Amino acid sequence: MTREVPLLVELAWCCLECHRYERCEKCTDSGFCSALEAARTRIRAWRRYRSVFGWR
Repeated sequence: MTREVPLLVELAWCCLECHRYERCEKCTDSGFCSALEAARTRIRAWRRYRSVFGWR
């Protein structure tokens, strides 16, 4: 049985992919984006959660 990735994690990956090619309205001139930082944080948290409970 395979486990599904939660929707919010999927959306975080989409956010990272979109920011790879273009900027959004939240991006500053210095390159900082709060949406991008939130996506990275969500993915890191999901990876920690998976490692604690043994999901691969």
